[in-house]
Amino acid sequence: MRDSVDELDLALINAVQVTPRGSWSRLGRALGIDAATAARRWQRLHEAGLAWVTCVLGPARHSEFCMAYVEIDCVPGRLDEVTAALAERDRIVYVHHLTGAYNLLAVLARPTPAAVADYVRETIEPLPVRGYRCEVRTVGYSEASRWRLRSLDAAQRTALEAEQDAARAPRGGKVDGTDQRLYRLLHEDGRMPYTELAARAEISEPTARRRVNRLLAGRQLRLRCEVAQSISGTPVTAFLWASVPPSGLDAAGRALAALPQVRLCCALTGSRNLLLMAWLRSLDELPALEAAVQGRIGELTVVDRAVCLRTVKQMGRLLDGEGRSVRLVPPSPELFQAS
Repeated sequence: MRDSVDELDLALINAVQVTPRGSWSRLGRALGIDAATAARRWQRLHEAGLAWVTCVLGPARHSEFCMAYVEIDCVPGRLDEVTAALAERDRIVYVHHLTGAYNLLAVLARPTPAAVADYVRETIEPLPVRGYRCEVRTVGYSEASRWRLRSLDAAQRTALEAEQDAARAPRGGKVDGTDQRLYRLLHEDGRMPYTELAARAEISEPTARRRVNRLLAGRQLRLRCEVAQSISGTPVTAFLWASVPPSGLDAAGRALAALPQVRLCCALTGSRNLLLMAWLRSLDELPALEAAVQGRIGELTVVDRAVCLRTVKQMGRLLDGEGRSVRLVPPSPELFQAS
């Protein structure tokens, strides 16, 4: 898979990570290519499922829903059945097949802890599973939308970041049915042109542009450029669960979130109160990562670790064995409700 892209492709993906809706002329200028070449290369990557832009809820909305991490022990011989059932559920945003005692890690989003309990009881317990354990995220320190390829040089990054629109709108605000439609369309394709957004949302193009800019500036929504892991140069996903004294948890989470390998760092309920997910270049980097984590935070103890054998679903996208996007499961409407 790595042979299917070149360094310019990777630099283009990195540029889109920095400015997900940047114009092709703007992206091309930073990379030293013309707009048509940038657009053509992105189209090829997108159609092959190697890179795509999606839309997730922004920080202004994080307090309105509850993220639960459910480790699942499947009945022998029924792993595929359970995996397929979970992957099709719109409230389950990630499904990872892991090494260790628990076959699967499913991440689900519900409005409240009580709704998490209902969902686990009604959706997961009836499946052929021998057991599960569920923890709820309390604080998010880093998420995958912050993770970057490092294919751009400093001058290219500076050029793109300097052109970023610095406008900010107040956090929160009312959301209506039109905003919900725009969220679902941007989740499908975060680079969807305003003309298509307007037509499919049944609004004018200026209204589509104004509303999208308001939702992004107000941090209600966040655009996120994803890349197939097989072409990222970091094909191994590792999970670490750690225990940190409560007095040091926030400092530990913030420090570890800054590590370049880390895509996810969050605090959880339970004795394993800190979770890290990292993309690594090879399996032999896992012990080094664990040593670095424990060396950086003196009071931290890594209590469990796992390697992801395959990510089946990633933020609503079904992936193949190479990490390519093959199909979209639209997000649950309740995650971005009208107010």
